[in-house]
Amino acid sequence: MIRILFPYIVLMASCSSYKNIPKKEKDQMQILNTDTLTIDHDEVLSEQEVILLNHLLKNLRDTFDFHGKKVAFITGSSGNRLLSKADYFNQIKPWLDAGDTPQASIVLLTEEEKDKSGGYDVLVLSWVKVFSER
Repeated sequence: MIRILFPYIVLMASCSSYKNIPKKEKDQMQILNTDTLTIDHDEVLSEQEVILLNHLLKNLRDTFDFHGKKVAFITGSSGNRLLSKADYFNQIKPWLDAGDTPQASIVLLTEEEKDKSGGYDVLVLSWVKVFSER
C-alpha cells in the first residue's frame, strides 16, 4: 500500500447528483445503464470515467479536468486504504445504478506533493470521514 506523507487541503462540498447529469452527457458517457461502463485495470482513465468524475466532482474541482491525469482512489474511514481504479468504479456502480450520488471529495496535489506521491495529480476520496496525513 502506498503511504503518502504530506499535508493536504481537502476540498469538501456536495458532489453533483448523478440524477442531474444532462441526458446528452449520460449518452456521451454511455452509462444510462451502467452495465456499459467499462471497468478495467488500466491506470489511465477512459473517456467515460473522465466525464463521470468531471461531472460528479464539478462543484469541487474548479477548473481541474480529469483528462490525462493520474488519479489515486482512497477509501476507509480515515483515508488509509488505496483502491484500484476498477475497485473504485465497482464500488460506486450500485449508487449510480440506483440513480444516487456516491460520496466523494478530491485533493488536488501541488507539484511537490505530486513528486512525493509517485506522479499522482489528484486523490479521489470515497467515503472518507477524516483524512489524515498518514
